[in-house]
Amino acid sequence: MSRNVDKLPMPAEVKKMKVVVASASRTGTLGLYRAMKILGYNPYHMYECCVVQGTPHMKTLQDAVTAQHNRFSGKRKFEKPDFDRWLGDYDCIVEVASFIGKDAIKAYAADPDVKFILTERSPAKWAKSVNNTAGVMVQMAHSLPMGVLKHFNEFLSIFFSLNVTVYGAWSGSTLPGEADNERLLREYYVDYINMVKETVPADQLCVIRLEDGLDWSKICPFLGVPVPKEEYPDRNEPEKFQAMVQEKLQPHVTAAFLKLGAFVVPVLGVVGWMGMKYGPFVFKAISSAFA
Repeated sequence: MSRNVDKLPMPAEVKKMKVVVASASRTGTLGLYRAMKILGYNPYHMYECCVVQGTPHMKTLQDAVTAQHNRFSGKRKFEKPDFDRWLGDYDCIVEVASFIGKDAIKAYAADPDVKFILTERSPAKWAKSVNNTAGVMVQMAHSLPMGVLKHFNEFLSIFFSLNVTVYGAWSGSTLPGEADNERLLREYYVDYINMVKETVPADQLCVIRLEDGLDWSKICPFLGVPVPKEEYPDRNEPEKFQAMVQEKLQPHVTAAFLKLGAFVVPVLGVVGWMGMKYGPFVFKAISSAFA
């Protein structure tokens, strides 16, 4: 079966990977993405995948997640050359490895020069946080207005499809509110954290509990870099980040409304009303998926 990664151009020069932030989403990864930029790295994060690189990378990530978690998919699992083609322009990965799992961790742990950062938190709190973000995205994907709009814009279609795929891998294909949903999320998270600790050599791994705080003092000594003058990025900075994401996604939502309106002219006024009423909620929920 064809894979989207094979359609990506090979980077002229594959950068040597320096740091893998193996942390799962909702464990300070947005702050770490910003922090790695301040430290001079070129990090690849869910935001980078969706907003900067767009549909080709979202499709590639979805393939990687599907191949890893669905053995009946017919897709071949990613190996190091595939990661080089996909991520070769970056020297740091933030959170993306956690979507894929062991194959991604093993691919980079084999290099003794690659350093790994793993932030962890209470599994119960993680499960609730995931349901308040990615879980909301899954529900939106099947509800109005986004359940309709996603069929009128390629970016929105693959964006929501990717969120559904990732969430399904975490939740055992259950939905928020269903029986065993939070238990399966907790179990997945615990298994993933244990896998990283067992796979990555101890001298390459820095484990940080979020309950103990996350700042420059936790990561700079491990990375062997000086503490910058800038304050450590606030991982709970929703207003600034939502504005950034809204700026990038609004054209896709607008285009979908207009395309829908062209097919359903009589209800165009209703569609516009829905956009005004639900637009802020849509953007807030979408942006929270990157946080």
